[in-house]
Order: sequence, then C-alpha cells, then structure tokens
Amino acid sequence: MAAQAAPAASGGSQPGLAGTSANESGSLIAPAPPPSLEMLKRYFTEARQLTEIARTKSLQAIDYYDTDQLTPQEIEALRKRHQPTIVINRIKPAINGIVGVIERGRSDPRAWPREPEKADQADVATDVLRYVADQNRFKQVKSDCFFDMLIPGTMAAIVGVDGDMQVTVTQIRWEEFFGDPRSRRKDWLDARYLGIAKWMYADDAAAMYPDKQKAIESTIYSGTGGGILPDQSYQDRPYQGAATGGAWVDQRQRRLMVVEMYYREGTWKRAVFTVTDILDHSESPYLDHKGRADCPIVARSAYVRRDNMRYGAVWDMIPIQDEINKRRSKALHALMVNRVQARDPMAMGQDADTVRTEAARPDGVIPPGWEMAPNQAELAGNMELLQEAKAEMERMAPNPAMLGREETDASGRALQARQQAGLIELAPIYAGLEDWELRIYRQVWGRVKQYWRAPQFIRVTDEEDAPRFVGINQPVHGQPQVAADPQSGQPILLPNVLGYRNAVGEMDVDIEIDTMADVGTIAQEQFQEVMRLVGASPIYQQQVSIVQLLQLSSIPHKHSLVDQLKQAQAAGQQQRAQAQQLQAQHLEAKTHEAGASALDHVASGQSKMIRAEVEAHRFHADRAAESMQAGMAGPQPPQSAVPPSGLTGQ
Repeated sequence: MAAQAAPAASGGSQPGLAGTSANESGSLIAPAPPPSLEMLKRYFTEARQLTEIARTKSLQAIDYYDTDQLTPQEIEALRKRHQPTIVINRIKPAINGIVGVIERGRSDPRAWPREPEKADQADVATDVLRYVADQNRFKQVKSDCFFDMLIPGTMAAIVGVDGDMQVTVTQIRWEEFFGDPRSRRKDWLDARYLGIAKWMYADDAAAMYPDKQKAIESTIYSGTGGGILPDQSYQDRPYQGAATGGAWVDQRQRRLMVVEMYYREGTWKRAVFTVTDILDHSESPYLDHKGRADCPIVARSAYVRRDNMRYGAVWDMIPIQDEINKRRSKALHALMVNRVQARDPMAMGQDADTVRTEAARPDGVIPPGWEMAPNQAELAGNMELLQEAKAEMERMAPNPAMLGREETDASGRALQARQQAGLIELAPIYAGLEDWELRIYRQVWGRVKQYWRAPQFIRVTDEEDAPRFVGINQPVHGQPQVAADPQSGQPILLPNVLGYRNAVGEMDVDIEIDTMADVGTIAQEQFQEVMRLVGASPIYQQQVSIVQLLQLSSIPHKHSLVDQLKQAQAAGQQQRAQAQQLQAQHLEAKTHEAGASALDHVASGQSKMIRAEVEAHRFHADRAAESMQAGMAGPQPPQSAVPPSGLTGQ
C-alpha cells in the first residue's frame, strides 16, 4: 500500500489540509464532502463475498502450480498402501512455457503523430515511454502480472508517480486486488470500483497519515474484527486462523487492513479507509491524456464465466493433472502388488492370506495349486490413458516446436510456422496481455503529461552500447529583458523564455504496441547460409570482409567488435599509406641519383671527345708547321705518318 498509496499524496490531494486539494495552478479549491464509510465498506464486502468461490478456486490453482496437488485423504491412502506420494507436475512447465513465449518475444511502445508536421513529437513520446519502461523494469512487472492472469485468473497494476514525480508501474498482487463483482468484461472497464486491500502495520499507516494516528490506534485497541473473512485469500500472511482477530484487525501483530479504492460517482474518486475511519478522500489525482480524472488501476482477467466468475488457464488443467496423478498411481500400484488365483480346486483349502503373503514377497514360495493372476491388461490400459492425458496437457501449452525441444536442425521458417500454429489456441491469452500492456502505456503517457513539467534529460538506448540523451521541456531563451530592481532601483537582466522545446504536456499522439516474435532461428539460418556461400567461393572470400559478416551475425556486443575492427583497419590503412609514401620517396631519390650519374657519364664522354679533337687539331697543326719548315730548308727524306696513340683511324 505504501508504494501504491503514496503517489496520490504527491498528486492533487494534500495531507494535512483536511481533505483540501489543489488544482494545477496551485490555488486551493473547496474540499469535497467525505464519502459514506458504510458505502465504501459495503463495496468492499460485496467484492469479498460475491467472489468467494472464484478466489477459493484461485487458491487451488496456485496449489496445483506449486505441486501441492494431493488432499490429506489421498496422502493417507497412499501411506496405507506403502506407496510414495509422487506427483508429476505438468501444470508448472505448461504455464512457464506460456510465459516464456513473451520472454523470448519483444514488444515496444510506439507513438504516432496525429498531424503530419508533428512527427518529431511522436519520436520524443516514443523515447519517453521506453525510458519509463526501462526505469520500472516493466518487462519483469509484465511477466509477474502474466503469472497472476494465468494461475489465479486476474492481473492488475497501478500507474502512479513517486515523490520525485517519476512515473511508476507497480504490480498489484491478485489477493490484494478487488473489483466490482458485477463487472462482466475481461478488462474491467465496466467496473464501478476497483481497489487494493492490504494488511499494514499500525505504525506504517500512521506514518502515511499522521493526522489519523489516534483513529488508527483506536482501531487496533478496540479490536474491531468486522466479521470472519469468507476465504483465506484476504487473510493476513502467514495465515494464523482465529488469532488474526477477524477481517480487519490483527491485535497480536498490531496490523490492520487498509483499503484504497477508486470509485465512480460522476467522475473517478479515491478513498483510503479502515474499518472505523476514512484516512483520505479526494477526486482521483490522476488525469488521462485529455485532462479528465482517471482510475490508475489497469486490470485484466483471462476468462469470465456467465456468472461473472473469473478464472485462469490453470482451471482447465486441473482435471487433466488429476488424471495424470491417478493413472500413474494406479499403474505403480499394479506393478507393486501381485494377484493370485487357485488353479486346482483342491487348493482352495490353503489359507488365502498365506498365499497372498508369499506372493507379495520377492522370494516367496507359492503353494501348490495356486498361480499368479495376470494384470497386464489393466496396467496397459492405465499407461495408455496416462499417455493420452499427457498429450492433452501438452495441447494446452506451447507445442515443443515453440519451445525448441524438437527438430533443432529444422528450417527456421518451418519452426516459425509451427510456432505460429501453436499460438493459435493461446491467441486469446496473448491478445489480452497485449491489450493490458497498451492500456498501461497509455496510463503512463497520461502521468507524463500531467506531472512532467520541469526540464530534464532522459537516456534512451535504441542501439546496444549507443545511448543518447533527449531533452524534455527545454526552455528556448530570447534576448534578456532589462528591468528595474524593485528594492534598489538598479537595472537588472531578466531571462526571456520564448517557449519550450519537447514540451510533453502539449503533445498529442496515438500510442500503439509493436510486437515482434522471436526470430532468432531464422536469423541464424540466414547467417549460416551466408557463411556457406562465402566459404564455397574464393571470389566471395575476397569481396566479403569480417566486418560485414559480424554485422550480419546476432552475437552480443557486435557493435563494439565492429568498431574495434574498423579502428584496426583504419590504423592499418594509415600505416600502409605511410609505407607507400616512404617507398615512393625512396624510389624518387634513386631516380634522381641515377639521372645525375648518367649526366656525369655523358659529360665525361663529351669532355674526352673535345680533348681528342683538340689533340687532332694540334697534331695536324704541328705537321703542317713541320712541312712548311722542310720546304723552306730543302728536300728531306720521306717518313711514315704515325698518328698519336688513341686516335687511330681519325
């Protein structure tokens, strides 16, 4: 009650003001007249008494789920037969399998704009809903509530706010929830009242309502029991029988039952009361998305009979579970005992008890004239009916293909087809859960629009290891305004807020649920096919990188691995680019060196040719000079012309 009643105190109702309440602007409004305590107690008493049979059967369903399936008389009969009390619980795996389907699936809230230009607002609303779901661990809350729907028959949760104005989604245990017994709808939308009845310690209740401390203590001391409860579902836990003191008070433990009720009288109203006093009352502090008073409790039942009795999926499994237990017990008893019959009429004089004793002993000796009577037909009949009962129980739960317990190497599409076929008979159950979840998110959006007025940031994790932050109610500032200080008269700058960005209180969106079944098998099959194609072709091996294969896989934290590989590839490419640059510079240097050497060779050859020409001209000049001198001196004897060394043929 503390976690469920406290949000109302932070809403419109203000403790300590004697029932006065404040509107959104903060101004006080006239206090509403208190409701009739007798009327409130009559509502609660009707809800207890008119649902006694259904709640008693819900307790039985819980016992069967918890393997408490044999009565004391049956246990005593088994003890007399020296037979162990063995129970093969097929209900628990069936219920766990039904819940496991939603655990393997995925459902996310999605907001849609009502106007084409408001698409950005719808994205912000979607982020807000997912943030609230993450903060409340809504997946676990939904799973716990779904168990209440399948076993006792009804699940409920309350959507409120805490002291920090953060939206809370809290499960209401089925034994603490009550509602209008004349409601006929599975979703309780036609109920006149819904509420929570919870046992609390007197000091805890007094701490929540300090102005009612004397009334609470008076209730404890007076020991007003208010009658005996019609069933154990409303008793204090652990159940102490007559020691509880009745329906409302447990004097020994100083505990009393506190009821928080939301009821309709023109509009939704709220009251918190005990057997002797009303602790708090007001109009419902919670508003819907249109600003109207709303009931924050969202409830759903699995099935509703024509007499308004509500029950869960376990009710239909109890007779089958009884047959499984009885057939197995009969088959075990038939294997443990032996029957004998007189083969010879002269053996009738033998004591039958002696024959029975000898037949029951492992090393017994059957007297002459007696023989074992066959019981194979009875044993085979029990075993055949036992298998049929087990098969019938499996029909009421997800089939083995849905749970992955057969043909694990089958095609992913084939497994998905079998899963969809197995969900057909359970479709009403899952449809009811989806409707309940949608109503929860719409209640969440109503709380957000009502209470989220201050600027804040929310963290959204759309992708793994890639969080982002979204600003809510962020002010948009303009040029500051100059004003005079009323005390000093000095000019001061005042902030100029032009508006607010992502103001959730002004958003108008439609909320839906995106449900996605488990598709891991198909994804794995597709990845295996890609790997087979890559391994079979060398061309594909050259074209497909390890990063692309990781992106196609479903391994956890693949984004971080891809980022590391991309960083390593970038570093490797940078190193290769630097190496190529150094190699190019080295090649260019060699090219320049080779060019310079070639120029040196050419220059050396040209200088040698020039020297040779100079020497040739000098030789001819010398010869010419000698001829001229010889002519002038007279005839000389002939001499052979020998050119200088190195110039042969010139």
